[in-house]
Amino acid sequence: MKLYLLSLLLIILVIFNPALSLGQNQQQVNAPEGKYQVIKTKNSEQFVLPYSTSNDDRKHPLIYTYDKPKGTNWILTIQNNLSYAIRPDAKTIVKLQDPTPDEEKFIEIAMFSDTSNRFWVAVNTNESGYIRLYDESGNNGWSRDQPVIIAHAINQGLTITNGKRIIIDKLSVEGFILDSIAVYGKDSSDSPLNTYAGNLSFNVIYGNPADSPLYYLPLGMLVGVGSLVLGLLLFKKRKAPYHENEQEQKKS
Repeated sequence: MKLYLLSLLLIILVIFNPALSLGQNQQQVNAPEGKYQVIKTKNSEQFVLPYSTSNDDRKHPLIYTYDKPKGTNWILTIQNNLSYAIRPDAKTIVKLQDPTPDEEKFIEIAMFSDTSNRFWVAVNTNESGYIRLYDESGNNGWSRDQPVIIAHAINQGLTITNGKRIIIDKLSVEGFILDSIAVYGKDSSDSPLNTYAGNLSFNVIYGNPADSPLYYLPLGMLVGVGSLVLGLLLFKKRKAPYHENEQEQKKS
């Protein structure tokens, strides 16, 4: 039982601290013009975008294209550390794009400023067109408590969290190969700025399920245990000063 719990804790730490998932064979590459940095390992790839990416417009997004498409089994975490303009319409749009020929297939999420915390999820395919699956604000919007997670598996479909809970669960999109990610924020070039500081971090784990224990755990369990770990860490931090004072009293 202890080994099982320890394994869960290690997995959660890997998810919520991508730096811990980097092995000895990692490779760091500076992208052209220093726009972002990339860190690659055998079964993961991480890149961090500056806040200015959210100020690109819809017709000129920043597009990060993977060297090789990530197949149909992958888990993507998005850590939003952006400082938004104080407007309810300030936003960041993230589009995950499939390379299927003759088809505009993508998964889209939108994260609005802390003024509204609006969060939407949409999927676009040739068969169904553009469908917005989720669009909520406030307590039902996105949260900074945990990273936003988007996961796809060939036998389980698409699952998405909003940083607090699962909002899309095992949706069939007839397979989704992660080929590139486009990011922008402005609807047009003359729209006001959306962000003024911070960054947006992406970390994808992919490959054969046999190569990663993450695929053997339901996403709901990962989110739940992640919340437990964060709670325990906060409790430990709050409890530490009490123990220090207690020890000082005993000494005196």
